[in-house]
Amino acid sequence: MLLAASTAWLSACGGLQVNPLVNERRDVHPEQDRSKTLTVMHDMVWYDKSPPAHGLRFPAGVYALEAEDENYWYMRSSTPLELREFRKGGRADSRDLAGGIMIGKYLFRAVPAAGYIDGDGSTRIMIWKLGGEFLSLDGKDWKKSF
Repeated sequence: MLLAASTAWLSACGGLQVNPLVNERRDVHPEQDRSKTLTVMHDMVWYDKSPPAHGLRFPAGVYALEAEDENYWYMRSSTPLELREFRKGGRADSRDLAGGIMIGKYLFRAVPAAGYIDGDGSTRIMIWKLGGEFLSLDGKDWKKSF
């Protein structure tokens, strides 16, 4: 009986959608290493749910290492990220934001990668969690040089 109840509960959890939106300030220190880049082969757009309320577009191009902290490398896009907010009636508002992709330094992380924007001074703000689906696209839609 307990096994059946546990299985039913876990199955129900599988249908839950985790919200990728986040607003987490992170202190970083500047770092430059021309050998560390991340290349996005074509524009990549991520949505928060279906139907989407928000979307984040990472433009195609080479993202260069600009900073790091104890857990992530911060790879800067030369073109602004586009954050979209969808309204009723199909209208979308968008904002262009300076930022990039942060990649975890270690394999097993709750948040292995994320989108970030500039904060004040030496802070960056994690705004969009990227999980296993993003990592599975390594070598197909994006690649890193290190």
